Amino acid sequence: MGLSIVLPSIQQGKTMARRAAANSTEQQHREMEASSRQAAWYAKATAYRPLLPARQLSRADEVKLHRLRLGYRTLEELRDDFESRQYDHCGHLARHPLRHYLLSCPATAQLRQQIGGPEDDEDRAALVLRRALEDLPRLLVVVRSAPPPR
Repeated sequence: MGLSIVLPSIQQGKTMARRAAANSTEQQHREMEASSRQAAWYAKATAYRPLLPARQLSRADEVKLHRLRLGYRTLEELRDDFESRQYDHCGHLARHPLRHYLLSCPATAQLRQQIGGPEDDEDRAALVLRRALEDLPRLLVVVRSAPPPR
């Protein structure tokens, strides 16, 4: 009598395929985070959690929140000769308008809590946004009255 091979059941095969797909997706996310500033921002700011009440939001609010979640830079920042921009809400000159908006603009002060942790401003700004996304009604009040930089 020889050894007999037992093939996995259909359910076991599906489970193995799901795990392999999840592992592959996770690996792709890690690679993207390492090579893309925007992917790294998204991971830090959202922890890959979806924006659940999207159906209840107006299109304008949805756009503002998605721009924040994706860490979009302003058009001026994308130009090679960009040095700073006067910020609409407070008149401050900012080299990085989104960071200023989240970390030091008086118009968004109610979103900030005492946060320790990351030394890097980009990481701190992403953490402020992640915490603000946990209180969506308050975040919406702020972005409606003081929209993020575009």
